[in-house]
Amino acid sequence: MKKHHFAICVLLLIGINVHLHPQIYHWENISNQIPGDSLNNLSDVFVPNRWAVYASSLSYSEIYRTDFSPIPWEVLQTPSPVIAFGMTDYENGFICGIDSSVYLTTDAGITWIYFGTLEESINDIDIGSDPFYLEGFVCGNNGVIGVIEDTGLVIIQSGLATDFIRVSAPMEDKVWLVGDSSVYLYDGITFSKQFTSNVKLNSLYFWNELYGLVVGDSGYIAKTTDGGNIWTQKQNPDPSNRNLNDIYFVSYFGFTVGDNGLILETTDAGETWLLDTGQLTTNDLQAVHIAGGGVEWGPGLVVGKNKTVLLYPIIVSVDDKAGPADNFYLYQNYPNPFNPKTNIKFQIANSGFVGLKVYDILGNEIATLLNEEIQSGTVEIEFDALGLPSGIYFYQLQAGSFIQTRKMVYLK
Repeated sequence: MKKHHFAICVLLLIGINVHLHPQIYHWENISNQIPGDSLNNLSDVFVPNRWAVYASSLSYSEIYRTDFSPIPWEVLQTPSPVIAFGMTDYENGFICGIDSSVYLTTDAGITWIYFGTLEESINDIDIGSDPFYLEGFVCGNNGVIGVIEDTGLVIIQSGLATDFIRVSAPMEDKVWLVGDSSVYLYDGITFSKQFTSNVKLNSLYFWNELYGLVVGDSGYIAKTTDGGNIWTQKQNPDPSNRNLNDIYFVSYFGFTVGDNGLILETTDAGETWLLDTGQLTTNDLQAVHIAGGGVEWGPGLVVGKNKTVLLYPIIVSVDDKAGPADNFYLYQNYPNPFNPKTNIKFQIANSGFVGLKVYDILGNEIATLLNEEIQSGTVEIEFDALGLPSGIYFYQLQAGSFIQTRKMVYLK
């Protein structure tokens, strides 16, 4: 359904003691920003970075794009209504149309080039992260998958009498598929059924060759830590057990979304889940995607029926519980995007001269927030962008030989 992050965060694998900043972040309903009528059913979403998002329509031959600037969402025409799409970056990617065809863009969705036909209804796509070597997998009805190679779409018949509705491919020889109530593995040669639940399964996500989750009807959630051989069902806090339709992660932080506006959140790689009680919509939610990786991520976007779009606008940051003297570190600003004020925090291991400056996207210095001797420890400074235009800015910390730069978004 979207770009797959191939490497699970090291923090998850080795169990370093981490914590999230207090969860004061909230979803926002921005459905009225999307052009068109309320009957427009949105099928998929992709967030290539923290300053751009795409959403696709199942009702019309178009996708929508914004960079969070004052410019409204752009409407980009497609050869067919879109069932699923994924991109390697802002400019390069694919859409899967309801016409069973795959189309390629290399100019951020302005033009689309026919790439191949699966010959069966296509249901999902998962592609790699290298814009110079577009590769990935699509899946469809009657047990058919397609391999996206640089030479075109290669069709593979599984011989299984099932419709593959979701695909997650962290590696080219580790391709997991969902069909009906079962999870299947394609190892590059053969297909095998790994697991069957007692409900219909709707989506899955694998970080790597070991860790994955699957969600389905009646609020079903299960996790594997051994490549799909053993699955453990996880507790769902939703008292109504609404159907779950999609799931996505960045490191151990993720969301699953479902019918009647259901959103669940996890901060521990799917071991426990929290119910979002905001209930911003009663429409069925179809897809979720989150930008980022490493120690910060966001924004997140959810799309669904009746032109539903929900935004999770804040970049979440993670830090370990090491003391201030253990290292140098520049944290992601909070909130982000911001208007007009945001807080910038950093820690330094040794007392000394420290500089903290803000630059615009062209590299022009906008503000000097700090330029003096300070003691070792953690410092937090407020930046006020009042009077500046909306857009992307950079802030840079320099302490001795240590230099670190981060991006932030000013959104009026």
